[in-house]
Amino acid sequence: MISDVVRFREELDKANPWWKGGKVPELENRNLIERGLSGLITEEMGTKRGIIITGPRRAGKTILMKQTIRKLLEKTETRNMLYYSLDDPTLSLFSDSPVKDVLDYFLENIAKTGRKFIFLDEVQSAKDWYKWVKSFYDSHDDIKFFLSGSSSLALQREANQYLRGRTIDFELFQLSFAEFLELHGIKTRVAHSMEDYEKIPGMDFIEMKKLHGKVKEKFNEYLLVGGFPEWSEIRNPERWFMRLVNDIPKKAIYEDIARLFEIKNPKALESVLAFIAANQSRILSYEKISDVVHVDRNTIVNYLEYLKASYIIIEVLKHAGVKEQIKAMKKFLVADQGVRNAILKDYEIRENNIGFIIENVIGVSLFFYCKRRGASLTYLKQNGEIDFIVKNKCEIPIEVKYKQKIGEKEIHHLSSFIDKNRLPSGIVVTKDILQKKGKIIYIPCWLFLLMLSNEA
Repeated sequence: MISDVVRFREELDKANPWWKGGKVPELENRNLIERGLSGLITEEMGTKRGIIITGPRRAGKTILMKQTIRKLLEKTETRNMLYYSLDDPTLSLFSDSPVKDVLDYFLENIAKTGRKFIFLDEVQSAKDWYKWVKSFYDSHDDIKFFLSGSSSLALQREANQYLRGRTIDFELFQLSFAEFLELHGIKTRVAHSMEDYEKIPGMDFIEMKKLHGKVKEKFNEYLLVGGFPEWSEIRNPERWFMRLVNDIPKKAIYEDIARLFEIKNPKALESVLAFIAANQSRILSYEKISDVVHVDRNTIVNYLEYLKASYIIIEVLKHAGVKEQIKAMKKFLVADQGVRNAILKDYEIRENNIGFIIENVIGVSLFFYCKRRGASLTYLKQNGEIDFIVKNKCEIPIEVKYKQKIGEKEIHHLSSFIDKNRLPSGIVVTKDILQKKGKIIYIPCWLFLLMLSNEA
């Protein structure tokens, strides 16, 4: 029930300025790009089923919703679009059931005849949101829902139970390297993608040098600040790293995870994340993490699931059968390099940390690539280590060697794996080597990231 209708309406008016002005002021005079996910959402616009967008805080879910609203304004009655962020507690001051009351008030007092588009941001913040969305979805044929959230675990758990068959899920991650460049005014794509990586050594040398000169500075910047879009507006490292810590891990841990999963000791969860950040790209056991942060193994397993579901860390399983994968140690990556650097107060790229940084950035980009393609990402630790193995139509082993010179002994395990499994080739991600030598394709890191970006 709404206790103060006037103030309730005022809040809705503030959140939906296009009702009066026909525009989305938040998008005006801002440095924004259209994300790859936007096209997939457009394809779904004509269907009834709702759209669920999950992804980390600050990845751009709200902006993506507002950009969708701006497109709809071109051909839709302005008062038939409702946006509200359930992360904002203000409506709770005037309503004991914000989702129900927002939807009821909108349909009864604002919406006009025709199809309605309802955008509920950070929907997991509202109690029983899924029950009301299901109820309105089932009782109104002219409503299209757009729902977003920063915890895939929280949304999927409820959506699978209450909204099965009624929604389609999308994930919005941080900027790929190509998107990062585009946001900074550098529009560049390479001809080849991960699908045809074997052709990349044929790239014209002069063309490659020109491209490298164009992106080199931004590549180093990307390694340092990470892939969250707001960096292009802040451009102040001190403010940026402080914002990253406060807006991403701290809010995710103390507001999202602690509340959703009733964590009694969020400080311990923060310690787990700090340990992962300090040991990114390393292969770790649950027992090792437990010993360091002084939390029992079962709790560690749960904490890691929460961090994964909140898009803060990524877990890479061993290249093995399911039973062995469950028992084996895992490789952990921090899902954004800027967040990792902010947590550890590591504000510069140095010779003694560049290797781990590059491996983490490559691993994260491969993980996003695999998510988009329905592929799997694993590592191999057996008589030597292979950093990553991508399995889609076939297996592609990948080693990260950020060096100017790479000896054959350093890639012996990669060559052996290729021969043993009769694979056509493998990849070594390098500092600046571009060549094909036998079955090994050497590709510079920045170029490899652009190839992966081609799949966005």
